[in-house]
Amino acid sequence: MLQHRRSRLPAGLLAGCCLLAVAGCQTGKDIHPQATPLQLDTIQAGQSITTQANTTAAGHPAPAALAAADWWRSYGDPQLERLLGALAEQAPDIALAEARIRRAQAAVDTIGAADAVQINANASAALEHFPDHYSYSSRYAGKSGSEGALLADARYRFDFWGKRKAATASAQARQQAALAQASDASLLLQTAIVGAYLHLDNSHKLRALAEAALNRRRQTIALLASRVRAGLATELDVVAARDALTQTRSELVAIDTELPRRRHQIAALLGQSPAFGDTLTAPALLQLADPLPPSTLPASLLARRQDVQFQRAIVEAAQQDIVVARAAFYPDIDIAAFAGLRAFDLGQLMRPGSVAAGVGPALSLPLFDGGARRGQLKQRSADYDAAVASYHQTVMTALQQVADGVVALRGARLRDELTRQTTQDWRQAATLQQQRAHGGMAGALDVNAAQLALLGAERRALEAATRTALAQLDLIRALGGTWRPATAIATTAAAVAAVAAVVPSIPTSHR
Repeated sequence: MLQHRRSRLPAGLLAGCCLLAVAGCQTGKDIHPQATPLQLDTIQAGQSITTQANTTAAGHPAPAALAAADWWRSYGDPQLERLLGALAEQAPDIALAEARIRRAQAAVDTIGAADAVQINANASAALEHFPDHYSYSSRYAGKSGSEGALLADARYRFDFWGKRKAATASAQARQQAALAQASDASLLLQTAIVGAYLHLDNSHKLRALAEAALNRRRQTIALLASRVRAGLATELDVVAARDALTQTRSELVAIDTELPRRRHQIAALLGQSPAFGDTLTAPALLQLADPLPPSTLPASLLARRQDVQFQRAIVEAAQQDIVVARAAFYPDIDIAAFAGLRAFDLGQLMRPGSVAAGVGPALSLPLFDGGARRGQLKQRSADYDAAVASYHQTVMTALQQVADGVVALRGARLRDELTRQTTQDWRQAATLQQQRAHGGMAGALDVNAAQLALLGAERRALEAATRTALAQLDLIRALGGTWRPATAIATTAAAVAAVAAVVPSIPTSHR
């Protein structure tokens, strides 16, 4: 008997070695991904970004970067803060992103559970007829009886090849991708709401300017009517003035149509009905300081870009998926144990002699699968290459958006400054005309014409300021919500339309 046992042990070892040898031939070592992840430190940000990032206002050092979570608080508008504060609770897109996060977390928990010991309880009972020719003893052969078992079994799977570790890392990377995707969705909604809010603010201020222009044109018509009666003007002048008045009224109708549309747009972005938008009041925004890129290094510049974080996490997940696919070529090794009660006669099940127990290892490995595992590894390698390509494209697009945003903001700021200077010139001209009217050197029509020209300049300045604000918002979006403010401006946006509210009255003595 001893000689017989010795002869079996080498055979078992030989069989195991053969299995491992066959597995070693099937590892797919010849299958590798083709792509290499882009190194951000090797990219040149470009002159536009470098120049703007190194800019400081009036020689003062730039303040620290704002937090990405609350960048919109810089506008100082309580109503806007309430809207964006409720965004996470109301917007459907945010709810969808949060559901994806929970799903990713569940995947991590599910894979992690495989690392723990699995314990199950089993109970069975049966009435059966035992056959004559089977493994039963002669006591039961050819007879009918009962059989029962009450067992608990445990199984633990060793992770010699790192398969489950890689699967867990892949799931965790996808969880990070879901978090980045949710953050990106939040920023996208925030910038969309702020953009609609800027348009709403612009419409309110355009309406104030249009109302002021309407009053001025009415006064001009009254003055022209007096001059016609005095023979100093013709009806053609009155018709032209009435046509201008009609155009201003048409502008007011268009603005009054635009205002509720902007409110309804904000409500829709928040997942609310149009009735919610009807409750919004006129914005009270502070003028935002121009955002500057926080760094000239792409690695730091794009660190807060949520879409870049998302694509990078997908690359990491795809890399771990390759490890999982490669580990599938090696055998799974488990250790299993059971303990409990088992008996052919249910009446004997609860007696001490019915105790059963066992423990032992188990090895499983599909030797010939028609190339399924090689195909799976090829697929994972291709997925990795695709993820790397998407990452490269996202990085380059992100840099382009930042560079374009810097250039667009610089151009919008220059146009804004030009229109402000023009407005200042017209303001001085209107003041001089008012002084000339008080001195008897100009008439009321001249004063009115100067004030209307000033209102036109104010309108162009307002439109330029709105374009600048929208360019700022685009750059904030491109920077992932984090930037260095160029200056600390605290001028209220309502000051743009201040001239409309303080237009000097026409001196009646100079009609």
